[in-house]
Amino acid sequence: MNSFFNFERVMIINHQHFDFNGKVVLERVKYNAPLTTNRNMQDEACLLYNIMGKFDLYSPIDKETIRSRECVIMKCGQYFTSAPKSNKRESSEVIAIHFYPELIKLAFKEGLPKFLQINGNNKRQNAISRISVDAIINNYIDGLLLLFETPTLVTEDLIIHKVKEIILILHNTDSEEAEKIKEIISDVFNPNQASFKEIIEAHCYNSITIEQLAYLCNMSISTFKRRFSENFGKTPARYIRQKKMNKAAQLLRNTNESVASICYEVGFSDTSNFVKAFTSQFKTTPSKFRKQSQ
Repeated sequence: MNSFFNFERVMIINHQHFDFNGKVVLERVKYNAPLTTNRNMQDEACLLYNIMGKFDLYSPIDKETIRSRECVIMKCGQYFTSAPKSNKRESSEVIAIHFYPELIKLAFKEGLPKFLQINGNNKRQNAISRISVDAIINNYIDGLLLLFETPTLVTEDLIIHKVKEIILILHNTDSEEAEKIKEIISDVFNPNQASFKEIIEAHCYNSITIEQLAYLCNMSISTFKRRFSENFGKTPARYIRQKKMNKAAQLLRNTNESVASICYEVGFSDTSNFVKAFTSQFKTTPSKFRKQSQ
């Protein structure tokens, strides 16, 4: 199943989906955090509307934190999501709408409208684009929720109609949304992938593992490490650690940010590990380094 969620790693409470030609198009998922899931979208794009909960969404060149009642569109590519265990007892809930080339052609069988026509001069933009949520978007989502409550009403024609409807809604509500949709449609028909170095540089200061970086590059761990050494002349762990430490040193010299704030900004999840790594690199603690640099 081409669901956005990896069911082996997510505590699913309820999953509903409507399919077209064996592919999930509309889906509703309720789950309990913590959440970790991978998704390979090489031949599709996807709109996520987060009804409840909070999670981090990673693409090869982006990271976005998605909160309740926020909406994003993702282009073709590799993604993974991560959400820590919440202290709240409420379950999290997400709506996903998948866009496939053949489905878009069926939705606009009379011909793609001008705003969706592919421009060969398109430049690759962010893989994750935020969509402003207004009353029209919320009403559309409410309509989908009603369909999930009455699934016997759903036909293939209705699925196609709902895909076309959201594309037209996004085009008509805001000119910026129209540009995002245009980019997504262009990428579905002709994927534009980030380079290896772009992916590495985009995530040097994020709190992700080497395995997750390899996944975003669509490589096995062994291939990733070999490719990394060829490009950077160092192991991934050493190169990324040095990048983090050099940025931390720069922030300590040039800003008044607290050590804890800098720790999280350069991708460490706790200050004790950060201080230990910094001291190993510079032979002094972050606080002493700041005083010596003044």
